Amino acid sequence: MQIKFNDTDSVEILLKSRGAADYIYDCNLLVSLKTASSSFTQEVWVDGYEFKTFLTEVDLLKSSPKGSVSLHSESPGELLITIKAVDSLGHFAFQIELGKQTFIGPEPFWSKLQKAFPLDSAFLDSIRKKLKDSFSEVINA
Repeated sequence: MQIKFNDTDSVEILLKSRGAADYIYDCNLLVSLKTASSSFTQEVWVDGYEFKTFLTEVDLLKSSPKGSVSLHSESPGELLITIKAVDSLGHFAFQIELGKQTFIGPEPFWSKLQKAFPLDSAFLDSIRKKLKDSFSEVINA
């Protein structure tokens, strides 16, 4: 599923697989963030129940524009997606953070890319539909 915010900025989320070892509800996602000046792709694991809840809560946010919904990776710092109502008039923000921890010798270092995009109610509805269509097997699990 791809979300194009403009000619240069987009987010792509692909469901690679479900389940790791005995955790059949986990979801392995490949998430890419592309901007005019950079791109970052990260493979992450998210809890399947939390992913399902996020997808459901995006519907609720559309119908009642208050608060925010978030999805984060099981490994802290690798993925955070937040959709937040910024007012009661149908204006929203889509924020994404992708990160990867690298060890150089014994020291951990992070590479991160963060970006926020404005959304109006119609664009949020388009995103909501894409999420439902692309991840129906998670919603219906």
